[in-house]
Amino acid sequence: MTIRYRSRIVRRSRGFSLVELMVSLLIGLIVIAGLVSVLMANRQAFNVQQGNNFNQENLRFGMGRVAWSLRMADFWGGVKAKDITGMSSTSGVGGTSGDCTGAWVLSVGDGKENGIRGYDGAATFPIKNCVNTANYVKYSDVVVLRYADTRGYDPSKTTGPDFDSTDPTVVPNRTSYFLVASVAQQGNLFYTKTAVPSNPLASNTGRYVYPYQFEMYYLRPCSDPGKDGVCGTADDGDAGAPIPTLMRMRMDGTGTLISEVVSEGIEQLQFEYASPAIAQPSPAPAIPATPFQTAAASNFTTVTQARVSMVARAASRDTGVPHPIALTVSGHCQYAIDATGKVTYSTSLPSTNACANSDASTFGTNPQQFTRVLVQQVVVLRNRVRG
Repeated sequence: MTIRYRSRIVRRSRGFSLVELMVSLLIGLIVIAGLVSVLMANRQAFNVQQGNNFNQENLRFGMGRVAWSLRMADFWGGVKAKDITGMSSTSGVGGTSGDCTGAWVLSVGDGKENGIRGYDGAATFPIKNCVNTANYVKYSDVVVLRYADTRGYDPSKTTGPDFDSTDPTVVPNRTSYFLVASVAQQGNLFYTKTAVPSNPLASNTGRYVYPYQFEMYYLRPCSDPGKDGVCGTADDGDAGAPIPTLMRMRMDGTGTLISEVVSEGIEQLQFEYASPAIAQPSPAPAIPATPFQTAAASNFTTVTQARVSMVARAASRDTGVPHPIALTVSGHCQYAIDATGKVTYSTSLPSTNACANSDASTFGTNPQQFTRVLVQQVVVLRNRVRG
């Protein structure tokens, strides 16, 4: 074999040069970088969509539950609240504390129009010692609703599956108090372990028994407060990443007041109320005054509408991009979160911004990392509108 031929064989089998190899690696890195960028963008979009889905679902359920209760306010089986008697016996109400007494829970009738009662948010729970302040989202509103459940019982059937006044398990997880009502006449509230009152009317015609319902809606700063039942302690189920939660206090089947989770991720809750007619100042302003007022400015004997505003926050953080937002939660609650996480409160409201406070724990650290959704709904109190 000649030297020239051998040289040609060597040149054919030498492979890529260093320059060719570097160019190939560069092209490969560019392709991989593009793929990684696409995957990261998809992941980012997925996280945002997942957060929005979480917000929408929680708002849908929470708003639906609150709206249903508002519509039921002051339903007394065809009887007006002022015509209900029998609230003096409160021995069946348990789990009370502070101003949440048995008499307060059963505060209807005898001229008391307490089918709905709102409380403006404050630095502490607005009903004294009713709920531990650690279990309350500061400056969020509270509403209390009282009504008779829609399931009526025939009072002539004192035994069997329809109604048994001596056995609260017949109506599991309902309540320990009932209302016996004669349509368009009068009603009587009574404890389930006592006999159905003979009044109103000895006749059973047009006379029914309904479970009495007491409900209070408020916000708790954590979803699972742990065994000690207090948010912000080491045994919290969501310690380190607390999830603000919409709560409902109600009476269980034994008459004990219990608080249960309605919907997680609800960061702010505000209520405003309207009566049939709101007097306008004279001369009338260029922009008419809103008929919706704070609880402190409302007359709850005449309130017929409630505007509910909720802000939902995603369960998980999105550290990819910030989510600044400006929120007009209500006529007395406006705030904004910028791209750095700073929270500012509007100073241009007609009255004091009720949501303004210096407590950073309300929003936690880096609040701009959560997506948020605001939903408002006006609910007509149908039982009051019907008279």
